[in-house]
Amino acid sequence: MRHAAVFLSLMMLVVISGCGVRITKPDQPLSTVNITYAGFIPCADCRSKELTVTLFGDRTFRLKRVLIGIEGGGSRTEYDLGKWYTKGNRLVLDNGDKWPIQFRYVTEKEIRMLDQRGNEIVSSLDYSLRKTSFVDMLPGPLTMNGMFLSVGDAFTFKECKTGKSYPLVFQSRDTSVVEQYLALRSGVGKPVLATLKGRFVVRKPERGAASREHIVVQKFGRFWPGGSCTNPGTPAVKLVGTYWRVISIAGSTNVKIGSRKAPNLVMSLYGNSIKGFTGCNSLMGNYKKGSATLSFTRLSTTRMACPGKSGSIEQAFLSALENTSRWKITGKTLELFDSRNRLLMRLKAG
Repeated sequence: MRHAAVFLSLMMLVVISGCGVRITKPDQPLSTVNITYAGFIPCADCRSKELTVTLFGDRTFRLKRVLIGIEGGGSRTEYDLGKWYTKGNRLVLDNGDKWPIQFRYVTEKEIRMLDQRGNEIVSSLDYSLRKTSFVDMLPGPLTMNGMFLSVGDAFTFKECKTGKSYPLVFQSRDTSVVEQYLALRSGVGKPVLATLKGRFVVRKPERGAASREHIVVQKFGRFWPGGSCTNPGTPAVKLVGTYWRVISIAGSTNVKIGSRKAPNLVMSLYGNSIKGFTGCNSLMGNYKKGSATLSFTRLSTTRMACPGKSGSIEQAFLSALENTSRWKITGKTLELFDSRNRLLMRLKAG
């Protein structure tokens, strides 16, 4: 009996061990399969974050973040895209930022988010996304950079982060876009780097042709002559670590170039903190940046009274920072834009 009990115990260990291997073996996406993962994960600057990731069979991805319960109420939706690959049991989403977004395969239907360096997040909170029963194409809208080409009445756009080319359809025809392109191109049939906001839709490019994804342009941003996806043009200064002095704020005539009391700020090279001056009070807070995105959170100031112009300057400066969504550097000038790509503020380095 004792030998039989030992034998049965050993058999149970083998079975349990085998089951454990089968459960934890990652179901890494095949190159021909589209898969969507979704879930709610913790958020430092909001109540919760709904995250959806779709992996396409051509090794590209799209991502959607819905920040729920942000400061001031409401929610904000963000989209991103890029290329994905696997490294061991990790899924890596390369969106062009310094730190790719990484997950660990937990089971065949679950991935768990890792920190920016690819390490485990030590927490009892749920950082997992789970495979959905359907593929969410995540059409956007989102702002993209790519190589714009116009041939006759046909437009194509090679998106920079994925390297994929799409036919373009303008929601509202703007003849100035073609005029700018013809003036800026380096030669016949040569593309020009451009920024635009659009959605992905499935259409037939022409009668009898197979349906494929197009980009419907909702708003055309601008051309970047001489730039490319690999070299969009190196700014004279960097966003982070530079002393930025305000030279103009949209709707405000009080800020003057060269004024010693002009608002200013510096984004720390280490961590994500900012320090600055509002024109009256010292400024503290946090920032979060992407290749073209930028936001400021947890802004606070000292409590000195700000009468007259200094008070209105401070209010305009803080409002511009709170509404910042995107950034652009040209030479030594930094421009901040809101989510609708409206200019909020200009700052100069030094």
